[in-house]
Amino acid sequence: FTTERDKNVWAVLLDSFSFLNRIITVEDRPALEAFVRGRIGPAVADLGWVPRSGESELTKQLRGELIGAQGKLGNDPAIQRHAAELYRAYRNDATAVDPNVVPSLIAIVAHTGDATRYDEFNERFRTAATPQEERRYLFSLAAFQPKALLERTLTRTISGEIRTQDAPFLVSAILGNVYGRELAWAFVKTNWEKMDQLFPKQGLRRMCGGIVSLSTPELEREVRDFFITSKIDLGGKTLEQYLEQLRIAVTVRERDSLALRTYLDRYRQGRLEAIQHSIVG
Repeated sequence: FTTERDKNVWAVLLDSFSFLNRIITVEDRPALEAFVRGRIGPAVADLGWVPRSGESELTKQLRGELIGAQGKLGNDPAIQRHAAELYRAYRNDATAVDPNVVPSLIAIVAHTGDATRYDEFNERFRTAATPQEERRYLFSLAAFQPKALLERTLTRTISGEIRTQDAPFLVSAILGNVYGRELAWAFVKTNWEKMDQLFPKQGLRRMCGGIVSLSTPELEREVRDFFITSKIDLGGKTLEQYLEQLRIAVTVRERDSLALRTYLDRYRQGRLEAIQHSIVG
């Protein structure tokens, strides 16, 4: 499917890559990243970074989504470097980059960002000229990897700095960040009562949707114990559905981790052999 250009097909594939990224072990993540690069790379190379004359809107959207996935899920250093370069160009001239690519640039730059970049994006959030720009930079603060930066974001969700209608979605985003999910879960447990008082009920329910990303056996046990012991009611079957989705993710992890590792190892070996063959040939 490296030649596939249907946005709907790629949406399913990217969701699958994201799911694998959530359930895979830390040790196997580099192999998954290599697999993602191998699958997405040809499409990104073909589409490029700049729209072509006569392109459909769906193709423009696909370009942005694939670049974002290659830079984050694929952890592609070349994509990350070019994204940083284009982001600088975008800051100097907003028309220098196709609007469909801009969200991915910001997401990739945040994904690889340090404290200086965090402070810059936080300032962009505070001084945004449009609601769209404000929201884009706000949620980029959940995409950083350093735990100290994610801790700052979490703390601000209950300090009054971030609107209560946005805060629970930001917490949910960090729960979905594989580099910050344990931190976010500990924060939720510690500050549940305050969140319950501050956040709108609908927002609180959506925030708890982030628990489906806590897909390790240990975290699943903690999640179940917390919600059952605290007798938390999210309304209807919401919590039951979240816990069921979490159980499915953990089951897949426990059942298929070894098979996934074996497949990724074979894929990597096959790629190496192909490269060696091309060099020799």
